[in-house]
Amino acid sequence: MSEDNTRLPPERLRQLLEEKLKNLKELEIIGKNSIYVKELSDIALIQLQLQLYDDSEQNYLICLKHFEKQKDRLGQAAVHGVLGTLFFTKGEYQKSIDHNEKANKFYLDLKQIEEQITCLKGIGISLIKLNKLDEASEVFNDCSNICSTTNDIYGLLDCLGNLINIYELTGKWDTIFELYKKTLKAFKQINDFKGITTSYFNLGILQKRFNNMEEALRYFKKGTNVAIDSNYAELIIKGLGYVGEIYVYLGDLKEAMNQFIKALHIANNIKAENAKKQLVILLTSLGLQHNDIYEELKKYKEEKEKNF
Repeated sequence: MSEDNTRLPPERLRQLLEEKLKNLKELEIIGKNSIYVKELSDIALIQLQLQLYDDSEQNYLICLKHFEKQKDRLGQAAVHGVLGTLFFTKGEYQKSIDHNEKANKFYLDLKQIEEQITCLKGIGISLIKLNKLDEASEVFNDCSNICSTTNDIYGLLDCLGNLINIYELTGKWDTIFELYKKTLKAFKQINDFKGITTSYFNLGILQKRFNNMEEALRYFKKGTNVAIDSNYAELIIKGLGYVGEIYVYLGDLKEAMNQFIKALHIANNIKAENAKKQLVILLTSLGLQHNDIYEELKKYKEEKEKNF
């Protein structure tokens, strides 16, 4: 509907706004036709980007009236969608919902699936802001179903992420576990190995919460193996740390130490200072002194070089 000026700096936007306002006056002499409305919508967008919310709103409402007179449903939907964004930015969440719902109705009739998903996300996020979590979860469930049907994996992941955030607030951990299984499946579909790794870790964390240590270990190992295959050093360190902690819970302190030493070796190699400090704390909690840690690291490095 409008030009893409999102990457322009504020000073350039202000200059462009001046130019377009001048041009609008000239167009007004000819008449408030579709060219005039296009220029006005561009002006409204620039005003929105410059946080001139009242001016932007007024100009979008003029555009809306034009589209209503023309019975241009797509134009009306686009304006309602932008007004939804405008009011969300202003913190007027109910007004944002109202406009997104109007836009969504048009897009539903017009079978514009991608735009419909965008509207539903906007409605859901505003409902979260209003602490209407049950309503928000219904919206995001509907949205995720549409995304699944249309194979919009990124949209699905966005909806699932919002559902997870909602259920974390309400403490529905069993539901969250099922949602993380869905995110894992989605990340596998797009070969997002970082996402796959993180999903396995999250499933492991939940199994640990449920006190299912063997299952937690299984998920943590799977995630760590994906991280190793993908060469994500920081995630490998995190995974080895998770695996080591589970071995502590299972009473296998020697294996826990081995996992922490492996992680510390990688942390040393990539100079991950925070990870190094945390791993040293974990190793000392197992009864190792600093010289013991040094000797274990040396032994691990020699064994690794020997096998290589």
